[in-house]
Amino acid sequence: MVASYHEARTLSDPRPRAVLVDVGFTLTFWDGARIAEHAAAAGVTVEPEAIERAETLIRTETRELEGVPLRTHDDGGRRYLDGVFARALRLAGAAGDDATLARAAAHVHAQHLRSNVWRRVGAGNRDALERLRAAGYRLAIVSNSEGTIDAMLTEVGLRGYFETVVDSAVVGSVKPDARIFRIALERLDLPPTDVVMVGDLPTADVFGPRALGIRAALVDPHDLHPWIPAPRFKDLGAFAAALAK
Repeated sequence: MVASYHEARTLSDPRPRAVLVDVGFTLTFWDGARIAEHAAAAGVTVEPEAIERAETLIRTETRELEGVPLRTHDDGGRRYLDGVFARALRLAGAAGDDATLARAAAHVHAQHLRSNVWRRVGAGNRDALERLRAAGYRLAIVSNSEGTIDAMLTEVGLRGYFETVVDSAVVGSVKPDARIFRIALERLDLPPTDVVMVGDLPTADVFGPRALGIRAALVDPHDLHPWIPAPRFKDLGAFAAALAK
């Protein structure tokens, strides 16, 4: 998917000074090998490649539905992610009844809280960050997570690209709440008009920032959100190419 020339131009005219980047399903994705290892420790065998393929099916099933919690660090968010991991194991072909998969999913989630499993860097995403920085853009993270993003980005070698990391669990505000974006703007010392947000969820990453006057783009590789009135790109690399022309 490629945004039209007119759509892409709305992101760079006037030229922004910084880009706010979402993490999960935008910058990094499920690490199938790590999830499979955690599942095996709980007695469930699954292929890493199957887990990564299931990611697409999960995203299709859970596309921005009313009632899906955007908080991932409270009780509701924990129950939701337990269910997501259990569903992913099932879609990936893991054997076992619902109770067995639920126990394995809970173990995967517990390990995720210790070391984030959204740690597979998307193909071309390092090059995309390099391209944005080379074009003079300042970069910051704004992510709904459990307080593990900063450490994960350090571990996978991406932390150095970003001036600041705004993790919802750390700052106590969750996208699309205005406060989380204001924190990022304050840290960058920039007004909303000088910033662009890019992420994969319409409510969190498009409508939330736009309410403050921040321009926004959607990473939508599976064409799940054609109704969103925002520039859509197949990946972060396509977004970077449009912005850094």
